[in-house]
Amino acid sequence: MRYDLADVFTDAPLTGGNQLAVFADTPSARDGRLMQAIALEMNLSETVFLQPPEAGGDARVRLFSTVTEVDFAGHPLLGTAAVLAQHHDDDALTVRLETNVGPVPVTTQRLSEDRFTAWMDQPLPTISPIPDSQAEDLVDVLGLKRSVLPITLYNAGIPHLYVMAESPDDVRAIEPDFPALGRAAGPGRARINVFALTGATTAVTRMFSPYDRVPEDPACGSAAGPLAAHLVRHQLLTSGTEIVLSQGEAVNRPSTLRAVAQADQDEIGSIRVGGGVCLIGSGRLRLATTDRPYPNSPATHLADE
Repeated sequence: MRYDLADVFTDAPLTGGNQLAVFADTPSARDGRLMQAIALEMNLSETVFLQPPEAGGDARVRLFSTVTEVDFAGHPLLGTAAVLAQHHDDDALTVRLETNVGPVPVTTQRLSEDRFTAWMDQPLPTISPIPDSQAEDLVDVLGLKRSVLPITLYNAGIPHLYVMAESPDDVRAIEPDFPALGRAAGPGRARINVFALTGATTAVTRMFSPYDRVPEDPACGSAAGPLAAHLVRHQLLTSGTEIVLSQGEAVNRPSTLRAVAQADQDEIGSIRVGGGVCLIGSGRLRLATTDRPYPNSPATHLADE
């Protein structure tokens, strides 16, 4: 089974960005347990399995973290588009990747043989308030005095909660208690994003995924778009203005994410997220046939330990 490795949301391979494996020779679409076992073996934030398109797109993708299949993700789609683009002569290429939440167009621009920039049009999220008691628990567990903006849940295939700290130093100082964060996130197992503005169009952010074996994400593309929309909705960012997000320093994977949201207080019109992609290698996974069943998705999560 052939695969490519990429670092996404960085222009510096090996030292930054979010890591990704993209498998081109993939198992049957029905063999999710094998895909999950491979994703756990790769031990990266996400692993992508390419499959033939089913709804008029260029490829169908199945996305797996180390513990579960996810309906949508950010850096895997940007990285997958760059993997596909390396086999085309055109410097600019747009592909439609079919996900569990529908087709997602991704446009890549080749910078060199193994360097790209990539931008995606993200699915629009649903927006939900959370109970005051849950908001208070989150602020307390994070060690913050308050959230500057109302803590809000956005969901475009992966649920994300957004907590705005008073300063960038408050974001950087957080020492996450993952079991407590998992309980505060609630039964929907939402990811928790804590951010603060560092300028008019820049911010620092951290994303905690307490139920995953990668409990702090180096660069979360699925969270970047709704964060831009959240700021626009609360008039801290002008609609259509690009915001540059810094993430990953706490886990020694500094990353740069860019997001643009067209929105107003009541409605989100569009969301785009982009960044650099470095293709860093490729290889083959060798699997002998066996009668032993592959295990179910890992049942032990950090938040439950």
